[in-house]
Amino acid sequence: MELRHLRYFVMAAAEKSISRAAARLNISQPAVSRQIRDLEEELGVPLFDRDSSGLSLTEAGLVALPHAQELLRRAGDLKVAMDVFGKPVRKTIRVGFIETALPGFLASAMRRFNQRHDDVCIQIRSMSPQDQERSLRAGQIDLALLGTPCPQLANEFRVEPIKKTPMAVVLPDDHLLSLRKSIDLSELANEPFVSLHEAQFPGRPVMLAELCGRAGFVADVRMKAAGLQEMLGLVAGGAGVGVLPLDVSLLPHSGVVFVKMRTPTLMLVSSAVWKREGQTKELLELIKLMKESIEAKGAK
Repeated sequence: MELRHLRYFVMAAAEKSISRAAARLNISQPAVSRQIRDLEEELGVPLFDRDSSGLSLTEAGLVALPHAQELLRRAGDLKVAMDVFGKPVRKTIRVGFIETALPGFLASAMRRFNQRHDDVCIQIRSMSPQDQERSLRAGQIDLALLGTPCPQLANEFRVEPIKKTPMAVVLPDDHLLSLRKSIDLSELANEPFVSLHEAQFPGRPVMLAELCGRAGFVADVRMKAAGLQEMLGLVAGGAGVGVLPLDVSLLPHSGVVFVKMRTPTLMLVSSAVWKREGQTKELLELIKLMKESIEAKGAK
């Protein structure tokens, strides 16, 4: 007994006709008739009553039909279960990123990468820099995209600069200086400031303090934000002014404006960070595509 015997039997029972069953199976009518007769001979019982109106199941056929259907279902389940072993296992690159990376360069690099690779899956997760560092150490992500990572990370990981972005002043859109094309940071010496929190963005409060020190004043930091959107919301709500990389302007920022900072000048260097032992040719290709995406946007 073979599966095709059962398949032909079940189809003939459903169609109540050898000719219609043959058409559904895309098999010749004599072949279907022969296979069903072979099954009946093997089982030792007739499965159909045949007359001019077509086929009808015998009592034995009524009992045999659910068994045949169950056997075919199990055979199908076996094939599905085995399919995974016959297909190449897809590799996965798990990427942690700060919000500005996605519109800045990550999305376009992923699109080009996916056009070239159907055997690699890129998983992305928006995370604060501190969470990315922890996840990288724990092996939960393969690649971190950070803005100016701490220099100490280079002792532990591979660090590859990706993009340079100037720092800008962030003001509420009703601020007296919001219509200016550029300002000196010293013009904000008497303003309250909003900063990113050290716990989520290591080094950013120190960076702000150093910038303000170079401008000749000590920043009056009134509030600290745990994320970029939170900081934009605080500035929009009038909690203070801030200093952020210019590429944060790629994010939705209702109620705030970004103004070029003439002095002091500072470039934030976004970097790709990964474990040396976790380096693969696919990961390096993705990083290369990120750089090419940035170069292409800069050429426009």
